[in-house]
Amino acid sequence: MKKVALVLYARFPSEMAYGNHVIQIANGFTNNGYKVDVYYPFTDNKKTINELPTTYYNTDENIDFFQISNFDITKLKVYEILPSIIKQLLYSLNTFIWSRKVKEKLLDYDFIWSTNPNILSSFLDRDIKLIYEKHGAARFIQKNSIKKLQTSANTILVGVTKTSYKELANEGAKALYFPNGVDTTLFKYNKKTSGDLNVGFIGHLETYGVDKGVVNSTQTMLDLMDEIDFRATIVGGPKNKLEDIKKLAESANKVDNLTISDYVPQVKVPEILSTLDIGIVPYPNEEHMSKYASPLKIFELAACGVPILASDIQTHKELEEFNLGIVYFQHGNFEDFSEKLKSLLQDKEKRESLRNLSLENIKNFSWENRIKKII
Repeated sequence: MKKVALVLYARFPSEMAYGNHVIQIANGFTNNGYKVDVYYPFTDNKKTINELPTTYYNTDENIDFFQISNFDITKLKVYEILPSIIKQLLYSLNTFIWSRKVKEKLLDYDFIWSTNPNILSSFLDRDIKLIYEKHGAARFIQKNSIKKLQTSANTILVGVTKTSYKELANEGAKALYFPNGVDTTLFKYNKKTSGDLNVGFIGHLETYGVDKGVVNSTQTMLDLMDEIDFRATIVGGPKNKLEDIKKLAESANKVDNLTISDYVPQVKVPEILSTLDIGIVPYPNEEHMSKYASPLKIFELAACGVPILASDIQTHKELEEFNLGIVYFQHGNFEDFSEKLKSLLQDKEKRESLRNLSLENIKNFSWENRIKKII
């Protein structure tokens, strides 16, 4: 059996979307007949989940995990108060130190996959296929590592958004454009048979400390409930954001119209999505989200046949060519959000049309097919 190593330098396991993304990539490889080993660094800061990945992600027998010793500089109090440029420099240097430890263990693989170019650049002296997926802005040392990967015949460069693709393909380098995918065996349509109209969001409510717009969306929905009879469901975290949302519901006297819940395991997400009549993805026009973050939530909602109301940031609008059931509102404009949501709530035929559009086209985004095209 062929083997692939997924090499991470991030918090793992994690409640963040990145952790689930890694597992879906791993499943994509196993479904193509590969044995997968995931290498990740030891972390012990306040955001680390103290569970084994096999338990937390409920993975199959063809995926093994290896935690490699690492000094977690992010746990240091002094790290938090350092200037951003110093943080990035120290983090990159720590990445190189850790990757040398990993390199000694990665001796017999057909592919090495990572979203960190510093890690992959340390393997350029070996005759092995490297897969680099660009998921964020590259600065300083990372830019230099990417240049090295761009000139390597053994490197497959993958941009998950149009911006990341264009940055990888500059200077004549060959790159692929593949948005993120979805587990179509886990996320699938289950017809909703009863219950009130339900609008919801499931996922982390902020990225790198930047609010994703769910709190403002909830306030808008609470106001709209004075005109239209529906309920809202918000699942995720961090807890302080959920507390803010709970206070909004209490202030509006609509606690009974709102379901709030902390994180749930990934296997439970499709069950909750299937209770929604509309899913919201109200992300702001912030650099990471608008240029580099291929929206996993949109694909999961589409696979479950849930009509989507999404902000018109660049990474969302890029998906228009794939004909998924999305209605866009002007990012940051919650009056427009309210008007578009009201229209969808009142138009059952429109919701059914959006659902059918997604279900017709989502099969093109299975992780299995995505990995097959890359390799």
